[in-house]
Amino acid sequence: MFILSILFIVPFVWTLLTSLKINTEIYSSTVILLPSKITFEHYIKVITQMKEFLQYSYNTLSVTFWTVLGTAILSSMTGYAFSKLEFWGKQFYLTFILLVLTLPYAIYLIPIYIMEDKVNIINTHLGLILPYIAINLPMSIFIMRGNFNSIPNGLMEAAIIDGCNFFQVWRRVVMPLAKPAVATIVIFTFINSWGEFMMARTLSYNPAGQTLAVGITFLRDEAASWQYGTLCATITLSLIPLLIVFLSMQKYFIKGIMEGALKG
Repeated sequence: MFILSILFIVPFVWTLLTSLKINTEIYSSTVILLPSKITFEHYIKVITQMKEFLQYSYNTLSVTFWTVLGTAILSSMTGYAFSKLEFWGKQFYLTFILLVLTLPYAIYLIPIYIMEDKVNIINTHLGLILPYIAINLPMSIFIMRGNFNSIPNGLMEAAIIDGCNFFQVWRRVVMPLAKPAVATIVIFTFINSWGEFMMARTLSYNPAGQTLAVGITFLRDEAASWQYGTLCATITLSLIPLLIVFLSMQKYFIKGIMEGALKG
């Protein structure tokens, strides 16, 4: 685990340190690990001079927010139905969802593009939100179903006796007990949507509508060359929302994973 942690952490630390170096140290012929003098000039340049970065950030926040919200609501309702209701074809639908998990989502790219082109939602936020929700739903449904399986049916029956209907039981009784699973879904969906590249590059080829994952590749100087200090600063800024979301929900994360994966 220590070795794996180093493999994951080193690239991030290297990017962070590079963003704090002056250009002479970045382009030095010798490797300089620590900056001799910390500078924030690259961050200032990104925020004040690169208006595209702010547009890309807004696009990414908008797409990610609605994707997370849609996935959380739909997966919690579907997982509740699969856990607590009996209906025709239940096992068949569960098997079908499990089959979807085994397929790489890249094979959906061309059909999705054709469908979105026919309804004219290419280069729109909706054109990214809908596929992202569809991609994240299968795993989220199984996590929520596993969490709901651990909730005693007696709680639901007591709520029904007190006058709650089926929807009220879900909203007022079951969902407050499913916070760890919801937090897990929020983290996974946020990460998957925030950094997704393939669909964002294909379904939104207009630079004004690009997300950060794709837009960063367009952030070059007047000579169309990379400025590594600015690039590293951009990457570091784009990772801050991921860290905020994970750190704010980490206390629910492990519990949600265990309940959703092992009790399903």
